[in-house]
Amino acid sequence: MAHPHVFIDTGIEVLINDRNEATGLRISWTYDDLYSLFIIGDMGLDIDWDGVLTPEEEARLAGFDMQWDPSFLGDTYAVVNDAELALSRPSDWGASYAKGRITSTHLRSFERPVPLEAVPLIVQVYDPGYYSAYTIVDDALLTGGAGCKAETFVPDLDAADEALLAALQEFTPDVDLEMSFPAVGKNYAEEVRVTCPAR
Repeated sequence: MAHPHVFIDTGIEVLINDRNEATGLRISWTYDDLYSLFIIGDMGLDIDWDGVLTPEEEARLAGFDMQWDPSFLGDTYAVVNDAELALSRPSDWGASYAKGRITSTHLRSFERPVPLEAVPLIVQVYDPGYYSAYTIVDDALLTGGAGCKAETFVPDLDAADEALLAALQEFTPDVDLEMSFPAVGKNYAEEVRVTCPAR
């Protein structure tokens, strides 16, 4: 019941070529104050606690969250017509620290350009195990393309909470929920839907 443990404000930038095809996603994650403090302290950064990193410290921070296990899908999912699209491993990453919070960014590319027309490209952000909670905080940024638009949708949180409680009731008291937490994160997924006019 303690889930989620980490709260992440998420930014999504969709990269679009001159044929109105999506070529990749730039994702930003701004971590909550407590988790940011844990990372800064654990890495031995900002030792004077003035809230400002030196260029050398910022370089050390970059990529702190990019050493992904092979099975980790980056908590970002791209879907068209109910088919999930493959995304590359992260690249071109960076990180910054301001107002007590870490923001990291990374790029993920599609295997091939994704045509954007009336059928939307859906970009979802969620942690299947709901250890982390992702919130899309601003309108998605569309870089490139012509006449495209992006809309953000949020889930029915009451329905998601009900599904979580129903899943938890299936566990017996002797089960370590931290190790066996139900995969309910998708019920809390926020998403961006991108469409472009036919060309």
